[in-house]
Amino acid sequence: MKDLKKIIFWVLFSALICALIFLFIKWVQIVKPEFEQANLIIYITLCVIFFYYLIFYIIRPTFIKWFKIINTLVWLLIIFISQYFVANSGVDSIFYGDILCLIWVALTIIWPTNALASKKELKERDLEIIEA
Repeated sequence: MKDLKKIIFWVLFSALICALIFLFIKWVQIVKPEFEQANLIIYITLCVIFFYYLIFYIIRPTFIKWFKIINTLVWLLIIFISQYFVANSGVDSIFYGDILCLIWVALTIIWPTNALASKKELKERDLEIIEA
């Protein structure tokens, strides 16, 4: 089960990074027209965040003391950015902001419930080291 979770998220984040690279190579404006100068900044920000989750949670799982709180704040920030900066237009069939919101909302719900943590990781985290 643990490997299946990692494979699913490996595929998800790798696909998102590949999609961002494809859009960047084609220089697609993923931001609203009024924020056109911020297009590169949004690309870089999203790539850094996707690589962060790919490395710290899938390739080399690392325990961070406040990771649930940090993740929730990052995801809420990304939801805010995707609603106010990233393009959404039903007429033009552009749904970048909606796609990002769905991903971040799902992850915001899944991660605090420890659905992605293995039983071994949960036991190790809950162990208390007593020194004599």
